[in-house]
Amino acid sequence: MAGNNTKILKKANTYLVLNSIIEAESITIEEVAKTTKLSRPTVVNIVKELTERNIIFKSGFAEYTGGRLPMQLSLNADSYYAIGIDFEFPPIRMAISNLKGKVVHKKSIVVEKHFSRTQIIDFMFKELESMIEESAISQEQLIGIGIGLLGYLKATQGISMEIQRIPDWKDVDFKSLIKERFDLPVYVQNDIHMMALAERRLFLPELNDDFAYVGIRPGIRSAIGLAMHINGSFYGGMDGNAHLLGHMTIDVNGDLCSCGSRGCLEMLVGEPHVIRRYKQLVGLDEKSDAIHSIRDIHELALQGEATAQKVLDEMGNYLGVGIANVVKLFGLSTVVIGGPDSELYVELTQEHLRKNIFKNMSGELKIIVGKLEQEYYPLGSCFLVIEHYFKEPTLKL
Repeated sequence: MAGNNTKILKKANTYLVLNSIIEAESITIEEVAKTTKLSRPTVVNIVKELTERNIIFKSGFAEYTGGRLPMQLSLNADSYYAIGIDFEFPPIRMAISNLKGKVVHKKSIVVEKHFSRTQIIDFMFKELESMIEESAISQEQLIGIGIGLLGYLKATQGISMEIQRIPDWKDVDFKSLIKERFDLPVYVQNDIHMMALAERRLFLPELNDDFAYVGIRPGIRSAIGLAMHINGSFYGGMDGNAHLLGHMTIDVNGDLCSCGSRGCLEMLVGEPHVIRRYKQLVGLDEKSDAIHSIRDIHELALQGEATAQKVLDEMGNYLGVGIANVVKLFGLSTVVIGGPDSELYVELTQEHLRKNIFKNMSGELKIIVGKLEQEYYPLGSCFLVIEHYFKEPTLKL
């Protein structure tokens, strides 16, 4: 163990102790020693230090079994806080959570669409400073800022390479900009991955299967993303750019996508395309504001309008094929579809999805409606910060 020094070993042992307390909610020193296989004196010293740092506290006594009453230990969730940002543009959502992911303060802003890159960043930073000030949480209690970004990333470097809906947005070094302004650790990841992380933590804690999370963000610049939960963790791929489901080629002769390819899934099932397709079929001018969303078309379909039904069936078929490709590629038993209209997308897609996978897989496939609401999207980035704060150190053996 030549590469390990005392400091690293202590950090590793502290991680083991702290993780056992977090997982158990309430636990005694003896139980920690048994769980971690550390000596009791080692556990006692670590517990003493964590208590002095106010990260854990004595939460009561365990059941009496004779002798001295054993003390219960619990995580002090309000000792430190994480900041999370969901950068969608023009909406930007921000939140502050405690160590257990409870949101203690949140804020949503809408950026003017004509703003330049510099104006967008400056506006967001001022609003973020305002939120921190309103929360009355001290700088010493903040452990970092996480940000979920759409577009292409260099996640490990904290660089947003491109956001197509912002013309002058190229190679924005968010990590450096935020760190310089707020003097906190910064973590950058794909926005759909952050939605999936929050969904997993809040609503699917008991789900042990590998699963695909399909995040659908509607609107004028709709986006479709994917996060894969494999062997207990989310797979990020090359610099956080894994699973760009919206740019899966479905029709090689289809319309040109902004990414440079033809027939991308987003070009076939994105809300702008579906609305445009409906207007063309019924003879409405493209600029007509008679139809604003897929929900408007769905209402017409429920009333029996054949064109609305046709358009939505086409959309469900394309999306079903795209997700089916993922299911077959990874041999999955579970798919979660999230986003503001997740229930509607599941309704329109599930039949097409099932018919495009093997029959023996179809009966076993679970399709789950995501429950995460938009105002809590930034919570995924809070969890990202917390995960890094409690991250297990890597030991050199």
